[in-house]
Amino acid sequence: MNESDKNRGKIGRSERGLERRPERRQESQQGRRQEQAKGAGAARHGGRPTGDDPRDVRAQLLVAARDLFTRHGFDAVSTRKLAAAAETTPAMIHYYFGDKHGLYRGLLEEVIPPVLAQLEARADSPGRPLSVAEFMHAYMSMFRANPWLPKLVFSEIEAGGEGFQRHFAERIASRAKKLLGAALERERAAGKMRAELDTDMALISVMSLCVFPFLARPMLERVLGKPMSAGFMESWSDHASDFFARGAGA
Repeated sequence: MNESDKNRGKIGRSERGLERRPERRQESQQGRRQEQAKGAGAARHGGRPTGDDPRDVRAQLLVAARDLFTRHGFDAVSTRKLAAAAETTPAMIHYYFGDKHGLYRGLLEEVIPPVLAQLEARADSPGRPLSVAEFMHAYMSMFRANPWLPKLVFSEIEAGGEGFQRHFAERIASRAKKLLGAALERERAAGKMRAELDTDMALISVMSLCVFPFLARPMLERVLGKPMSAGFMESWSDHASDFFARGAGA
């Protein structure tokens, strides 16, 4: 092959390369435009989920919040971390919950208020009103189904600000106190509990029996030298309600 043929071959390869480069540039530009369109779509919808997204974004945010808040605490988790864990954008937190505090409240209200509502319906039953033992079993059943809950709540009660404590007291704790206090008073009036029983002290005792094993579970498993299985925690529910009834009984 002479020098002229070699040069023609180089020119041909160069021309074919030039023909392919615009295609690659077009593909790259198209990919960038698609990514930009996604972001622009969220902006146009004001942070609303698009109709072509089949995921339950709200549920994914709640799952991510439960995991991250429990492991790192409320203050240490940013909205960007929450959104990334849920595979969505911070705008979705604003859309569904308003802000990070709203997401936290949403997480708690997914679990506790429905249980309280069931107990309130039971308390208003004219036939057989809510008993102390039933209250305890319902609360401990809730903790067995949601073992992350006690740690999350109490870490924020200890470290959280005035806003969270006020919200929790008004929306959740006050309802539980009303239910349990009424049950204690009914059983004392019926002669099932000692007449001199201090209702406030009894209320604290009941809640301690309900919460402490779930809150201190890792330490207790080390001390006891065995796992606190679902069966163990169910047995604890029976023991705790019977233990309180015997201690406070008339």
